[in-house]
Formats: sequence, C-alpha cells, structure tokens
Amino acid sequence: MKRFFALALVVGVAQMAALRAQAPPQSDVVKADEAITKALVSGNKAAAEKMLDADFSWIDPDGVYYATKGEAFAHGVKPLVGTGADVKVLEHRYGKLVYVERSEGDKKFSGHFWAQRPNGWKLLHINDLEVRPRDYQPVRITFDVPCVNPCQALPYKPLGAGEKSALEAWQEQESGSAGWGKRVADNFDQRAINTYGGRSASKKERFAGMLRAQEQNPNRPKIGAAPVAFGRAWDFGDSVLWVQLQPTYGEKPYWSSRVYANVNGLWQMTESYHTYIKDAPIMAPVPESATKKGATN
Repeated sequence: MKRFFALALVVGVAQMAALRAQAPPQSDVVKADEAITKALVSGNKAAAEKMLDADFSWIDPDGVYYATKGEAFAHGVKPLVGTGADVKVLEHRYGKLVYVERSEGDKKFSGHFWAQRPNGWKLLHINDLEVRPRDYQPVRITFDVPCVNPCQALPYKPLGAGEKSALEAWQEQESGSAGWGKRVADNFDQRAINTYGGRSASKKERFAGMLRAQEQNPNRPKIGAAPVAFGRAWDFGDSVLWVQLQPTYGEKPYWSSRVYANVNGLWQMTESYHTYIKDAPIMAPVPESATKKGATN
C-alpha cells in the first residue's frame, strides 16, 4: 500500500512538472496585469498608480464610468475578477495595444486594455462585466430605424490615421450583414461579451443566424446599430481602443469598449465588451417622421 501511494505521488509530481513545462511563460504584460490586479484588490494605491496610465478609466459591472484613476480610487472600486487559481487569462496583442481578459466561470469577465508608453506598459482601461438576467422587458420596435449614427455621422472627430481607418471600418461593419461579415475579425474567433448575454456564439454562427433571420422574415423592421452619444479613442497606429456610451433602441444604454486593429491589411473589430448601465432607463425610439420640424403629437 505504501509503495502504491509512493508511486502515485511520484507520478503525480511528474505530471505536474510536465504540465508546468508545457505551459507557455507569462508575457511581460500578463505579469504586469497580475501585479496590478493584486494591488487593486488589496487597495495598494501606491503600487497600482505606478502601472496606471494617465488616461486611465474604469467601467464597473453596474455600468458606472469612472473617468479617472482619482475617481476610481475615491470610490474604492475593486476588480471584479482577481488572480485566483480558477481565473482564466487570455492575451491578444495588437502592437502597442494589448488586451488581457481575466474571467471566472461564465459570469464574470474583466477586460484590461494595456498601452505601450515611453516609460513602459500602462493599464489604460478596465471594463468589468458580470453576466446577469434582465430585470425589465425590452421594448419591441415595430418600425424602421435608419442607421444614421453611427453609419453616417458621430459626435466625434477622428484625428490620427488609425482612428480614421477604424471609423471607416466600423461604419461599414454596421451598414449591413455584408459589412459585418467583412469587418468582424475571425482570426481569434472574436466573441462579443455583454451583460445580458455573456459570450455570444462564434462569428460563423452569428453570421449564419443573421442571414437565416433575413430569409425567414424579410419584412421585419430594419433596426440600425446602437448610436453613439459619447466616445473617446486612443490611436496606436495599427490599433485603436474606443470607449463609447451607446443608447439602444428599446433597451438600456451600455458602455462599449472595443479594439479595432489592422489584421493582415484589413481593419477589423477584434475585441468588444458591452456593459449595460443598471440604473439607466429603457430608451425607446420614435418614428423618424415624428422628429421632423413641424411634426405634432
């Protein structure tokens, strides 16, 4: 019995050693992400500040937006996902912009967006997302809602070449199923994550679902993409981080955190987080004719 136990222990140790040998070493950004997550969880402001970008912002699971690190510290915001053994870490690199996702099960996700600065890698933005059931009934839209914002115009003026390319790509993406299929990245099997849906199906499945819905109900109302009320962008040349406030049609508004990147010469959406604003009202549109000057109720 003792020999059997000793043999099992030796085999177990050997297997653990083999697993460690197979595991790829952590990148510099992932190591920094773990360090800052530990600092933020423990409330070590001095340690965290050394790794936070000057433009740092944070969206919590309730959709509260903290525009500065000072605001986040003042409110005592803590990370939704820590550094425990059950936490999964995903890293996608886009040149000077790196996306690190920390997730715990299928309900808790934390998107960390890192920027390469002259003095090293800095955490630029966090979007914490907790998957929850809706506590309200969305409003069903029964008329066409054209996509003017964002398809044609936004309350935002791009500056850098990357921003301009990303904006053009996003407007094509939101213009219809063909644009969506072209401009949503599939090299990482990109999955948008949102408060009321969690991880969506793969791009292939989503695209097939779009085409199937169009075929089954060709006369259904055509609803444009969620417009943008406010947005900020950071241009890193071949990649762009966007943080936007988007009202929705018949739903609550959400904060979106997206990465657009030049993937093999084609600008595509490569990351997307939608955190709904818990205490916001449901926002239902009105027919376009009702908004024209001279229209009466």
